[in-house]
Amino acid sequence: MRKLSSMTGFGRSICDVPSGKLTVEIQSVNRRYLEIFLSLPKELARFEPEIRKLMQERLIRGQVSLRVYFSPNLEGVESLLPDIKMLKRLKKAWRKIAKDLDFDAQQIDLPFIMQYLPVLSRPDLSFEEDRFTLSQCVDKALDHLMEMKKIEGAALAKDLSKRLEQCRVMVADVEELAPQAAEKMRLKLREKIEEVLGGKEAEDRILKEVAIFAERVDITEEVIRLQSHISQFQELLQESIVGRKMDFLLQEMSREVNTIGSKAQESQMSRIIVDMKSELEKMREQVQNIE
Repeated sequence: MRKLSSMTGFGRSICDVPSGKLTVEIQSVNRRYLEIFLSLPKELARFEPEIRKLMQERLIRGQVSLRVYFSPNLEGVESLLPDIKMLKRLKKAWRKIAKDLDFDAQQIDLPFIMQYLPVLSRPDLSFEEDRFTLSQCVDKALDHLMEMKKIEGAALAKDLSKRLEQCRVMVADVEELAPQAAEKMRLKLREKIEEVLGGKEAEDRILKEVAIFAERVDITEEVIRLQSHISQFQELLQESIVGRKMDFLLQEMSREVNTIGSKAQESQMSRIIVDMKSELEKMREQVQNIE
């Protein structure tokens, strides 16, 4: 089973071609959708659709930049140099022209001749035999990128699991404190109502007010949903391509925590809610990097 993967990573590979070496570098950062940017030597521009397809088959989300560099070997460099025989012929031809036009033949130097040489370019890398080499090079760079993304993903999973467990403990603490908070409020209500009314009328009023208060501050449903979200999130840590699902669950968890916070009538519960909100916010920041 494929484990959690980060959207952040870097991959690099170097491959030999007849005229030199190809270097492929791939860098990925977090984005909501998959965005691919390619930078290729002009001799390899025709392979852009194939390279893009290779990347789309292995990547799901993130802004991914791929750059290909070409470094010619000795034979490649020599192929870039002008032909000596051609230079001699050009020099002879231009000297003849200079003589016929009564120009100074001494001005026919190497820089002058180079202006009239055919346009030179890098050795042709677009032969079919290089297509396979380029694909292999991109695949190797992708392998290295994916390996780094998995390492980053494992670190994120460990951190999220730790914070999730802290949230689970805090939910249990809130659940334990809730009845105590209700009892404290009941006692306060009794004291205040008895001060104002007293007697049997006070007892009837206390029962009504306590019932209304208990319904208003009951957090049973929120706690159950929060515990369910935590369990679902824990299961997602064992899967892959779950960044969006995690983000959705964290939104739902934040909503439940906010609701519990609005019902909290006890200072200790309020402190726990603040700590839980802090942990959820940190988790959301981490989830933004998950594929």
